[in-house]
Amino acid sequence: MSSTPPTDPFVPPPPPTSSSLYPPDVLARQAAYAASEAKTALVLSILGVFCFGFIFGLIAFRKANTALETINIYGVAEDKRGMAMTAKVISIIDIVLWGVGLFVRIFLLR
Repeated sequence: MSSTPPTDPFVPPPPPTSSSLYPPDVLARQAAYAASEAKTALVLSILGVFCFGFIFGLIAFRKANTALETINIYGVAEDKRGMAMTAKVISIIDIVLWGVGLFVRIFLLR
């Protein structure tokens, strides 16, 4: 028995054209939503440094988390990840400074 190689080698199928599971219009809409949430979170967190730190800090934290979740789930607006993370850090600073200010006002300024 002589083994002869096959005359037609196996050719794999071409790779898929899109690596995403979502249609392009959904990705565009989610990218715009993530960018908007990240920008709003940054504005609110910076505003929270100067006034109403607890309220603006909490709202900014939630919006930053929403933006980061959207970026992670859909893989869009990766350039806005830094803005959302910055907003998240500043909002935590807002809340901590508000807590320290409340502590100082209640216990040290009697």
